[in-house]
Amino acid sequence: MSVHILLVFGFLCVIPSTCLSILTDGETQNGTLRDESVDTKTDVFRQLLNQETLIRMSLVKNVHSLMKDMVEMKESMSTSNKRLHDAEKEISSLKNEVQLLKTENQKLKEEAVKFHEEFKTADSKFDDIKENFTKVSFSHDQYERHVNEKIEDFEKNTSTILNDIKIEVRYLSVTLLDLNKHTMEINGSIPNLIESKFTEYSTIVNKSISDINHKMFTSKDFQEQFVYNLSTLGNDQSSLMKIISDNLNNTITSIKADVEQSQKSQLKLSAAVSSLEVFRMNMSLMNSCASKTSVSFTVGVTSSSSSWNGNILVFPHVVTNNGNGYNPSTGKFTAPTDGTYVFFVTVNAFSSNSLYLDIVHNGSRKVRTMSHSSASYQTGTNMAVLALYKGDSVWILLWSGTGYYSNDVPITTFSGFLLF
Repeated sequence: MSVHILLVFGFLCVIPSTCLSILTDGETQNGTLRDESVDTKTDVFRQLLNQETLIRMSLVKNVHSLMKDMVEMKESMSTSNKRLHDAEKEISSLKNEVQLLKTENQKLKEEAVKFHEEFKTADSKFDDIKENFTKVSFSHDQYERHVNEKIEDFEKNTSTILNDIKIEVRYLSVTLLDLNKHTMEINGSIPNLIESKFTEYSTIVNKSISDINHKMFTSKDFQEQFVYNLSTLGNDQSSLMKIISDNLNNTITSIKADVEQSQKSQLKLSAAVSSLEVFRMNMSLMNSCASKTSVSFTVGVTSSSSSWNGNILVFPHVVTNNGNGYNPSTGKFTAPTDGTYVFFVTVNAFSSNSLYLDIVHNGSRKVRTMSHSSASYQTGTNMAVLALYKGDSVWILLWSGTGYYSNDVPITTFSGFLLF
């Protein structure tokens, strides 16, 4: 730009000198020339001067305009440089942000790959859970049959034992009645026995006393002998009364012991009867529990639908329906008794469709399956443990998506059983 300015100034300086030299250069005019020629040249010279003045003024004006344009151009270039610098800074910032976005995008891609792998792993785990659940259901059925057989055998053995216990109870009752009767007879015979013994000994003593009185009056020696015999008789009578008293005490003690033993036997018998009653109640509870554990079902669909988007998913194919809690016409399971139930649903989405299903309890959504459209024929599974009252209902309800896939051996299934 500075080179152009110097050229313009050089041009301006060269033009006047050149014009002046053209107009004034030359040799000195001879005075002998004609006046007309001089006048003509003077007019031409004036015209040339006027033209030169106009050209100079125009050039000066143009130079000023160029100078002004140059200043404005410099200011514009300064502003442009500043804007360019700001734009370079913004471009640098945008490059950094783009780099950050690329890094974040790479991380997201890695996380997506990782999530896809985890989803595949979870899918395989759900398949394992489904297989384990089938095995558990089969084992549960076998265990239930085994328990029912054991309960039947136990009921038969219990009935036999109860009959034997009832016979023994009757025998003990008869024995206790005989023992009470014997005790009452002993209690009634004791006074008579004492009285008869006392009467017998009194008779003997009275007879001995009369004999002694008779002999006492017949001889003196006999009197002495009588005194001795009387003393001996008194001692014997004391010993006899002591023996009778001891025997009576022992008999009474033995009778009391027998009565206490009878009372203890009667208490034991009452306890045995109470235990039998409790045992009978427990057997009733066990029978009711055994009847409860017979509630279970597995149902499925045997044909696919690419456009199903209904409300309740009905599983018409019944594999198992112990307790008749599931209705294949409505798709709803109704609890036949109170308890804690386990429900499991497996759904396979048709082709690359997405499908979300819910396990619903009396209209309240509990858990949800997810079959995402990121791949074809995705499987969604879920399980719920629910406390139900008799008459509560559970069913499978659509939340989002369309279509499901199955086969003549069901792939999309719904199962449940009474836990306790």
